[in-house]
Amino acid sequence: RVFALAIEDESMSPEFAPGDHVIVDPDVAPQAGDFVVARSADGDAPALRLYRALERLGGEAAELVPLNAAWPTRQIDRRQPGRIVGTMVEHRRYRRP
Repeated sequence: RVFALAIEDESMSPEFAPGDHVIVDPDVAPQAGDFVVARSADGDAPALRLYRALERLGGEAAELVPLNAAWPTRQIDRRQPGRIVGTMVEHRRYRRP
């Protein structure tokens, strides 16, 4: 069930660049500080983000933080549904010409 995802934008720069690939395992539960792939309930494209668990009254929540401050931080909770698709287990950067 492990899969690869190509980075397509600058939202996670400088650590991840467009063209990099991340290997994601849906069976690995994320820990605070892990990189995860997440989707919002409205069908956005999957996005790699830094995971921060939040404890809220009435249920669990997570904050999904881009490394590039030009992109917004998102939250997943009951009011803003979404899901964690998997946890990044490997980062691959290929040599560019």
